[in-house]
Amino acid sequence: MKIIRHHMPTKVIFGRRTIYKLKDEIKQLSLNDEKVAVICGKSAVSNGYVDIVKKQLSGIVEVFDFVEPDPTVENAKEIIKEVKKFSPSLIVAIGGGSPLDVAKVVSVMLTNEGELTEFIGIPEAFKKAGIPLVAIPTTSGSGSEVTPYAVLTDKKRLKKAPLISKYLFPVLAIDDPELTVTMSSIVTANTGIDALTHAIESFVSKRATEISKLYSLRAIELIANYLPRAYGNPKDIEAREKVMLASLLGGMAITDAGAGLIHTMAHVLGVIYRVPHGLANGVFLVPVLNFYGLSAEKEIKEIGKAMNFEGSIAEILEKLQSFLSFLGIPKSLREVGLTETEIPNFVNLVMEKKFLMGNLPKIPNERDVREIVRTNL
Repeated sequence: MKIIRHHMPTKVIFGRRTIYKLKDEIKQLSLNDEKVAVICGKSAVSNGYVDIVKKQLSGIVEVFDFVEPDPTVENAKEIIKEVKKFSPSLIVAIGGGSPLDVAKVVSVMLTNEGELTEFIGIPEAFKKAGIPLVAIPTTSGSGSEVTPYAVLTDKKRLKKAPLISKYLFPVLAIDDPELTVTMSSIVTANTGIDALTHAIESFVSKRATEISKLYSLRAIELIANYLPRAYGNPKDIEAREKVMLASLLGGMAITDAGAGLIHTMAHVLGVIYRVPHGLANGVFLVPVLNFYGLSAEKEIKEIGKAMNFEGSIAEILEKLQSFLSFLGIPKSLREVGLTETEIPNFVNLVMEKKFLMGNLPKIPNERDVREIVRTNL
């Protein structure tokens, strides 16, 4: 057996109404809440989640509620500038992957010297731990509350801008499925497919371990059984709970094993056409698994078994496509805006991320990526 490395320093509190445990957890972890910066989007304020948090904090609280969906480098810089003026002792992030990722970046940029752009794409570039961060997800998809990653959008260079560091792990994650019932069916589907993609990509990764595979397969099984229920009935709290657990497990899995080609292509699609990240993942999920084919036959069949899809690779992928279609994920890339004329630029942007390719069961060349796109237009 190969050497297994598993590092997950975040304390996780999972379950219904755990948001009301925030005060107790801050005390148990000896966190200083004299000055707390709450980082979120507008919805966390309108849904009342920020008020729930504020009532449990003993010190001064300032809310920074201008995180954009798929936040840009510029958006993050603006928030860093404003939070730095406040000089918090603790940061609390509330929302989906976007507020959580921005809060992670703010945390480390308040304690490390340099410009944000200097740290992008460089593993372990930060020298110091950031301001302690509590992450409270309100969607079930990114798993960002338990990962060392933060992803921004660089509009100038049309790229996703990743930051990777052990210092990006929050000190505490509170996963309360009751906070996800306000998601629409569309957002439920898109975020749930993001979690499914994390689980699948980490499972087929060459970096997968016996530990990460357990997380991956359980996440896949939970999503197969409960995401359609949550999609059909947003108030189904049992389904919400199971999908949030899948999202958490998916985040833990990619922390160990990483993502892959599906995420790479989805990031490019998201930057060019502003397609929601989970939706973009869903569009490429079957095409990329089909490209892997026999190179990942064993893994695809195990994924199929976890989703109760029996048969050959082709039959499993056909059933997976039907599952995605039920959740409103389009099959054709044309439906999300990609055109024939944009293919060369798209392929070039994908191939620039060669550092991700080493984890894949089958490494694509430029021609392969072009064929994946053209076949699925």
